[in-house]
Amino acid sequence: MSAAPAAAGSIYFLERRMKTIEWGVETDAGSLLSDSRLSDLYSLVSDFRLGRLRMGWRGNRVFENRYGELPNRSYGYYKEFYLGSSPESGSLHVVLGRDGEVYVTGKHYGDFIQVLHLPIS
Repeated sequence: MSAAPAAAGSIYFLERRMKTIEWGVETDAGSLLSDSRLSDLYSLVSDFRLGRLRMGWRGNRVFENRYGELPNRSYGYYKEFYLGSSPESGSLHVVLGRDGEVYVTGKHYGDFIQVLHLPIS
């Protein structure tokens, strides 16, 4: 990671390289997308976009992106879904962008992976 040059008194933003995976491409056994809870990610995301939560999933709330893990967008752009009793305790998170972006992480807000080319239903 590298810090971008900043003027005096400004905030430093870290340049992060987002990990990506292409939908429909075979993944290795260690990949987050090989997690059985994401075995039908297309259908899961379709349900989330329709406001339906499957058993065990919670959320459909605004993901504020406070720590800049995802590209900077206006408030309300991202919606968060998670497994667990609270976002803080959830081990698996799916964040959806208004324009069809899909991000997943199994590390509680760390190491998001963007799923590319997931069809929008």
